[in-house]
Amino acid sequence: MMMANDAATGAGQGKEVVLTVDDLAVDFNVARSLAQLLQGRARQKLRAVDRVSFAVRRFETLGLVGESGCGKTTLGRALLRLYRPSAGRIDFLGQDLANLGRGELRSLRSDMQMVFQDPYSSLNPRMTVGRTIGEVLKFHDICQRGEITAEIAKLLDLVGLTGAMAGRYPATLSGGQRQRVGLARALAVRPSFIVLDEPVAALDVSIQAQILNLLKDLSDELGLTMLFIAHELSVVRHMSTRLAVMYLGKIVEIGAAEAIFSGPSHPYTQGLMKSVPRLIPERRHREAVLKGDVPSPINVPSGCRFHPRCPLATDICRDTEPVLTELGGDHASACHFAEQAQASWLPTGSNE
Repeated sequence: MMMANDAATGAGQGKEVVLTVDDLAVDFNVARSLAQLLQGRARQKLRAVDRVSFAVRRFETLGLVGESGCGKTTLGRALLRLYRPSAGRIDFLGQDLANLGRGELRSLRSDMQMVFQDPYSSLNPRMTVGRTIGEVLKFHDICQRGEITAEIAKLLDLVGLTGAMAGRYPATLSGGQRQRVGLARALAVRPSFIVLDEPVAALDVSIQAQILNLLKDLSDELGLTMLFIAHELSVVRHMSTRLAVMYLGKIVEIGAAEAIFSGPSHPYTQGLMKSVPRLIPERRHREAVLKGDVPSPINVPSGCRFHPRCPLATDICRDTEPVLTELGGDHASACHFAEQAQASWLPTGSNE
């Protein structure tokens, strides 16, 4: 049986590892009420990411899924040091990002980029598309000054936009066009690793498929390594080669995407899959699978943090926190009854 960290990182699977995360934690201070200030109470801390370990291999897309508030976005931003970790290591290209200074981080910025969820707020409304991308090219010294205009046109063409878009402002673009600009800006520095934070969540359904297909094509064409954050399993399945499921700051299941979709071993993963809307009329109306609310990260349940909502929970779940354990192949689960849960999972059609 593999140790927890080995199972989480997928060590020994044969592909070169680009990014290794080891026991990563991210804390935020919680604002105190007036009464708490007058009583002199200490400031509480909210642990948004709690001792997470995993690895991302070269040329793969690791999908990261979970309900809103589970810590997905915080984790993605911490990997690029947009948030400073409270503990743990982030090994990227042989350097620990968690403990680098600003100057050292700046030299690595061109190797790692992020595409944000809201394509409008992530673009400067006072800058044209051309200037937005051009500033990145200049700052990172990607090409000669005389070549910037041609490089902007090349990048716009790469993401399915015309060179004429360079003179337009974000307010004159559609949501899908703005997201394409954000992607072009990220690709401008030729990164080796990209974090995509729910890149289609703010777009119309009709546009989502276009952006997803574009991302998949670019991944194959440019040989990108990506962390794809989403809350919709259908989106993740389309994009990801491997999958990590996150709940209340912890990764509870990780492995090859098809292995997890065909045989999920954590009750939370199974609940997410059964909650996906169905088009078949007789299967649309079903009893809610994930019951109850997500507990507060300030007051995390003892033992397995999913036990208050879990149909398989027993005393051991309430008392002892499970660790990620290898089930066989590239698949690990943090559940005391992982094998039992996996064995009870019916073929996809039956579960739908």
